[in-house]
Amino acid sequence: MSIPVDIDNLEKAIDKFGATAYLITTDNEAHPHITHVTLSKDSDGFVCYLGRKTSANAAARPSVAMLWPPMLPGEHSLIVDGLMQVTEIPERGARGLFKPKAAILHRSASGSEKETAGNCTSDCSPVITERR
Repeated sequence: MSIPVDIDNLEKAIDKFGATAYLITTDNEAHPHITHVTLSKDSDGFVCYLGRKTSANAAARPSVAMLWPPMLPGEHSLIVDGLMQVTEIPERGARGLFKPKAAILHRSASGSEKETAGNCTSDCSPVITERR
């Protein structure tokens, strides 16, 4: 089952999944680095505080992803791609401003579902598309 969510409902989707997510960055050799962050809403996007390695990765390669795993087995995950702007703050380390670009609700294949046109047995559903 797909659950369509338009761009105006991204904040509601994030509220449903909670303020904590996994932030995925990459290092100089394109290895993924995953850390857990707590987000708060800002007028320009979502704010989180970053550790030394995460902030260095995001400053050098600002294309990042956020992942909220499903709350219960069989439910959808929320995956949001976007850009991270890093600001160094001496007393706190680094502040990240996450600006979402696109998102999907994704549920893994159960093995019994038919393949879709993309040869995928999941039922991914777009949440937002990039605003121009």
